Amino acid sequence: MDIQSDCKDRKENLENSKIPKSTIIDLWNDLNKKNKGSWISVLSGSMAPLLQIDDKVLIRSIKPDEINFGDIIVFKDADRLVVHRVIRKYHHGVCEGYTFLQKGDATTTAEISSEEDVVGKVVSINKNGRVIDQNTGIWKFYNVFITLFSTSVYYLKPKNRILKKISRFFFNGVRSSSNFFLKKI
Repeated sequence: MDIQSDCKDRKENLENSKIPKSTIIDLWNDLNKKNKGSWISVLSGSMAPLLQIDDKVLIRSIKPDEINFGDIIVFKDADRLVVHRVIRKYHHGVCEGYTFLQKGDATTTAEISSEEDVVGKVVSINKNGRVIDQNTGIWKFYNVFITLFSTSVYYLKPKNRILKKISRFFFNGVRSSSNFFLKKI
């Protein structure tokens, strides 16, 4: 057997034995629940300006009935973990549980996630070595403000072209103010 065909065989064997990403996420989720908290890196800008790419978030396990309007949650979406803000919570009865309308702060669209997909709640953010507790002081106020704004952007999607421009102007203004605020802290 030549070296090239041996390498090809090994590569095919590795590709066939890969663990699916969804399984890795499920294993991480189980570990997170046992440890009562884990840090993960942010991989997208959907929660900008609060969360930037490479920021780290501390996730704690939480019961679905303890998740509230404005909480930043981590949930499973196919083969990835997503960090978004809850803008509405629906209770479907004891047997059917909860669903959450969630969206990124930097987006105008929202999606529904079921309680089975929730991995946990973001309780702290590590921005370049500085740890920010999401439930105290100015950060609690900041979260309420951003949640109200983010919710209004979703629910008040204007159809009129001029109103869209005005909405975009305010959206960009709030993002700029948030960026300024976050850089000062």
